[in-house]
Amino acid sequence: MRNILDFDKFVNESALAEGEGIHPAIREKLVNYLKENPKATFAEAKEFIGGAIKGWKLTEEDFEEAKKA
Repeated sequence: MRNILDFDKFVNESALAEGEGIHPAIREKLVNYLKENPKATFAEAKEFIGGAIKGWKLTEEDFEEAKKA
C-alpha cells in the first residue's frame, strides 16, 4: 500500500490547518457569549468555551478577535 501524501507534505499541511484559527461554530458561540456578557474577561470566556465544547482551548488571540465582532 502506498501513502497518499509523503510525510513532509502531511506535516506541513497539518501545521497550516492548526494555524487557521478558531472554528466558525465556536467563534459564533464566543461572539454570542460576548454580546450577552460584554465585560467578560478572557478567563471567563475561556471557562465558558471550555465548558460548552469539551477539549477546546480558547486562545487570547481568538478572544480578542471575537471581541471586535
